[in-house]
Amino acid sequence: MKTPPITRRQGLVGIGAAAAAGVASASPAASPIGFDESNVRWNTLPGIEHVWYHILKVDPDAKIVDLLLKFAANEKIVVHKHHADYSTFIIQGELRIYDENGQIKEIRPTASFVEKSAGGAAHTEGGGDVDCIALFRNWGTDGMIYEILAPDNTTAATLGLQDFAALLEAQDPPVQPTKPG
Repeated sequence: MKTPPITRRQGLVGIGAAAAAGVASASPAASPIGFDESNVRWNTLPGIEHVWYHILKVDPDAKIVDLLLKFAANEKIVVHKHHADYSTFIIQGELRIYDENGQIKEIRPTASFVEKSAGGAAHTEGGGDVDCIALFRNWGTDGMIYEILAPDNTTAATLGLQDFAALLEAQDPPVQPTKPG
């Protein structure tokens, strides 16, 4: 017996249901899906442990920096402040936010989306029980974006739009789509 074709809407609903159930497809051989980072070329910054970055785009005219950050599981990065408005979308794992004394104040699970204004208290963050991968978008300034703090709360380093532009130039380019034919 021939199965009738499904509509586009039915197909999209099926794909969404499969993703929500954590399977690659509805076939018996389905396996759990996760973010395939094999095409991401992670980079590090000297002196900043437990986090890797991959810059996707820097737009100086729009004052936007898009990047992926990977936070090590059960670790914390340096204490810092955000000096640009930003959003996060958690792709894998959970992002744990800690106050500067190390007390957990927020957990952002996979698929959570958060927007925050520049400023706010100094804090640290890190992955949960697995490495966390998050998409960060920073916007609204062509100056300082992140301020890295020393143990005595003085400024140890800053990262601004021009720094991210230079880091983007120095890294391998993000993977691009291919066009068959």
